[in-house]
Order: sequence, then structure tokens, then C-alpha cells
Amino acid sequence: MLIQFLGTNAGSPNIKRNVSSIALIFKKTSDVWLFDCGESTQNQILHTSIKLSKIKKIFITHMHGDHIFGLPGLLTSRSVNSSQNSLDIYGCKGIKSYIEMSLKMSNSFINFPLNIIEIKEGEIFNNNELKVTSIFLNHSLECYGFKINEYDKLGHLNSVKLISEGIKPGPIYKKLKLGKKVYLDNGVILNGIDYLSPSIKGKSIVILGDTSPLKKLYSDFFFVDLLIHESTLDYRYEFTANSRGHSTNIQAALFAKNHKVKKLIITHFSSRYKNSDLDKILNDCIYFFPNTKLARDFKIFEV
Repeated sequence: MLIQFLGTNAGSPNIKRNVSSIALIFKKTSDVWLFDCGESTQNQILHTSIKLSKIKKIFITHMHGDHIFGLPGLLTSRSVNSSQNSLDIYGCKGIKSYIEMSLKMSNSFINFPLNIIEIKEGEIFNNNELKVTSIFLNHSLECYGFKINEYDKLGHLNSVKLISEGIKPGPIYKKLKLGKKVYLDNGVILNGIDYLSPSIKGKSIVILGDTSPLKKLYSDFFFVDLLIHESTLDYRYEFTANSRGHSTNIQAALFAKNHKVKKLIITHFSSRYKNSDLDKILNDCIYFFPNTKLARDFKIFEV
């Protein structure tokens, strides 16, 4: 899986950074899940390899404009491009009426199946390959973070061992690869588990919306490979940030440290900061949590 940032600014865009949107890209299928869709997200997508037709799900953290104003335009452009692929949108109460009213008042149309799911805290999606869970955050209105869990995968088939036992490649291998039992004509039973390497651990990601520091530890939820956390202001403006439902860079770093995440990426920077200021914001984080990375528009990270 890949993470590509389409917008890293808070509140409103500036000349170097667009407002919030994050793409989770599945390398094998090129399918995309979007997290938030601020104004001009579809224009940002034009500068990437992402295709609108490959966007299968959109998760909206909350209803502030810098996280949702790009939705109507993206949806109508997806229709103009004649995509017939269905699209699921997950968000808090109000997201359904916002989308429907925007489309109605602009006399826009959607020519693909659109499912809008208003969520609460808890599991919101599970297809036995990926699971998504939402968590309620501390912001000035209802706001969620999302955890994406990839299920563990079966290990690799040991074809060398099979061949050494006289089992030639063929349809049998496919069944064994799935961990199934195979009954041979001579009465021998092959158990796929005996020919597989240890299972491959699935990846886990948490993408938070806007939030001031959470008031308790959620060690199980945040024990992840990657945490994406807002960093609206630097540590000098802690009171201002927290009073508006936001976090500072140091608070994000300490949160990652306390929850023992493996990697932290900070994003959602106030317009008061130029791009040249962000390295200082990053270095402050690294002091407390060394494996911190800085999000920039269009930057791609391997999960």
C-alpha cells in the first residue's frame, strides 16, 4: 500500500499547499481510498497517476469546509468521465444531506452507484481482507479518525519441498497455497499448512482528522505501522491550537511515542508557515519521536 498526500494545508489553500486530502493506493489493483476531499482535490489528482474511476471509497473525517468542499466537483467529474464503478462515502451525520443538496442545487447528476454511509464510532467496513474502524476525536464539531487493518496473509508455498516429495506443479499447488487439504489417489493427505511459510503480517494505518490531544491512551487502537496526525501549529501556540480543536507538532510526536507507533507522518499545517518553515517543525518532532516524516503535497510514502 502507498500513501499519497493531495493536500497538507489547514483551513484554506496557499500557493504551495492545498487543503486536506490523503489517498491510500493499493498497488496490486490501483484502487484508491480517499480520506477527506478538500476544495480542488480533483485538480490535485490531475498531477498524479490516480484515476477518478479507481477511487472506490471516500472517508470524511468531519464537515469543515477544508475537508469536504471538493466532494461535489469530484463526484460530478467522475460521472463526466463515464465511470460506472460504484463509490462508497463514509462520514458523520450531515454528509448525506450535504452531498445530495449540493448535487440537487447545482442540477448535477451521478451516473454510477453512490452509497453514502453516516457513521458512528466502531467498525464501519470489513471484507475479511481489510477492516476499517472509526474513533471519535476532540474537535470543534463531530470528527473521526480511521484505522485501516490489513488482515494477515498466508505465507509462501514451499514448492521445493513439494517437488522433493514427488508432488509436481499443477492445480494441487493452488489448493495448497490456500492452506487447504488435498487428498491424493494413493490415499496420502497433503495439508497446505505444512507447506507454507509463516503468515505475512498485515499492515495497519491510523489517519486522524482534526483533533486536540486525546484524553486517554488507546494502546490497542494506535498500535500501528503508521500514524498520520495533524500538526496545525508549532509548540509555541499550544493554547491556541488546543482551544480550536487542534494539536501542535510536539503533541503529535509525544502522542506517537506514548502509543508506540512505528512511524509518524505530520500534516495539516497552518497557512502561517511557509514550506521553508516546515523543516523546523519536523525537527522539533524528531527530537521526541525520531521516526517522524513530513507530509508535502504529492509526496508518496510506502506503508
